Amino acid sequence: MFFLFGMFCVYINYFSSFVMPWQKEDAIKCALSWGQLEKLPQNAEIIDMEKRGSIFTRQFIIEFESSESEIKKWMLRSKGFKNVIPKTLKNTKTYEIHPKELESYGGKVEITGNKVLINMSWS
Repeated sequence: MFFLFGMFCVYINYFSSFVMPWQKEDAIKCALSWGQLEKLPQNAEIIDMEKRGSIFTRQFIIEFESSESEIKKWMLRSKGFKNVIPKTLKNTKTYEIHPKELESYGGKVEITGNKVLINMSWS
């Protein structure tokens, strides 16, 4: 029985898409660092968080809401957005961010009004 519980814990920590409460801050820090993004705006409200991958790869998807003015300030402070021209489809701007000086793959940031979706990976 103890073995099954141990396997369940390993699965939840490494293979499930759930971000546990004790993993939340580290997941945010990782995703932001992989995209060279600054700390989220003070008034940001996390809507959804997900992790994907295995022991050898990791992907974090973080969705948050903030005021449009705070999102613009966050973008200006974030090195990852510099020299990146967004692709616009309907009301969504997508920024492909792939820092060359980091070992992370990077990913993309999608902004629609006051919602931001960060999708960063490391492999």
